[in-house]
Amino acid sequence: MGVVQPTRREVREGDSLVIGALWGALRVYRLLAVVYAVWGAYVRRVDMARPDLVAVVLGLLALWSAYMYVSARRDLGVHLIEMALVAGAILSTRWIDTPAAALDGITTVPGVFQSVPVIGAALILGWRGGLIVSLIMTAVMILQVGRVDSEPVSNAGLLIMLGVCLGYGADIARKEQLALRRALAKQAEIAERDRLARTVHDGVLQALAFIHRRGLDLGGEAARLGELAAEQEMQLRALASGASLPELEATVDGPVDVRRSLQVPVAGMATLVAPHEPVEIDPRRAREIVAAVEAALDNVRRHAGEGARAWVLVDDLGADLVVTVRDNGVGVSQEALDAAAGRGRLGVSSSISSRIEDLGGRATYVFGPGGGTTVEMWVPKVGRE
Repeated sequence: MGVVQPTRREVREGDSLVIGALWGALRVYRLLAVVYAVWGAYVRRVDMARPDLVAVVLGLLALWSAYMYVSARRDLGVHLIEMALVAGAILSTRWIDTPAAALDGITTVPGVFQSVPVIGAALILGWRGGLIVSLIMTAVMILQVGRVDSEPVSNAGLLIMLGVCLGYGADIARKEQLALRRALAKQAEIAERDRLARTVHDGVLQALAFIHRRGLDLGGEAARLGELAAEQEMQLRALASGASLPELEATVDGPVDVRRSLQVPVAGMATLVAPHEPVEIDPRRAREIVAAVEAALDNVRRHAGEGARAWVLVDDLGADLVVTVRDNGVGVSQEALDAAAGRGRLGVSSSISSRIEDLGGRATYVFGPGGGTTVEMWVPKVGRE
């Protein structure tokens, strides 16, 4: 005989197969528990105080079980209603069942049905929920007898063990299901990355490598484009292969080495002079500094004149970072910068000064008497703005 598998109705999206099977078993258990309670009441019918009311109580439990079997509901609210219904059935034992059942706690009107709310709570809330509801049902059984006696305490022990053990199993099943979903998602991610890697390698990476080579051969602005292509090629290769790339990881939750960030805007435009050791700051500040340096180098390209050279110097002062852009071009005066800002040309005031000031730093300009311009950007490594 093969193992009975839980149906699609019992195993919902995100469910563990084990928990789905237990829910299906609980639906059947309700019906069997009602049948067992009816048989027990039939055996005791002669000694019952109100057999007609016992029939009404068991009829309500039978209707409830049929409803739960058809609806297969699992929300906590409906199971709290079920707990209240079963608690009322247990308390009714004192007035409508046999004297032995009412006063000695040998049995109750619902019989083993009193374990149904415990099972439901354990499947929904885990072992803590199973323990709490089992203690509630224990209090109801003791209240029904009117004293702490061996029979209700014995039944309570069974309920507590059932709720805790079943709830613990449900907790473990959920953890295992979560681990399985994560493993499957990771497997799917790897498969998709491999597929994209083949596509990228056959097209984009080869094109970027060609641009890099040709840019270096041509020199000048083309060399800078080549360096940009090489940077993008490196990042794409890291993404496609799953290798750890410090720059990519840093953009999410770690520091960025300013020296490496400045390599791309400086390539083909200036000479980078930086410390041998990494100079690390947070990604947002690094992006703003790079943008300011790009704006300064763009001014050199536009206004410094033919044959002008530029240098970008990085100084790590511990708590502060100083980035200097210096050129040997024709030079410019402070009056010329103010006049340009007045005409709406905001390259210096907005792209450079405002960026640095937003970081809590300052940008100063030094104009050489014989030409050349120096922009010194002084930035705190951590936010003080």
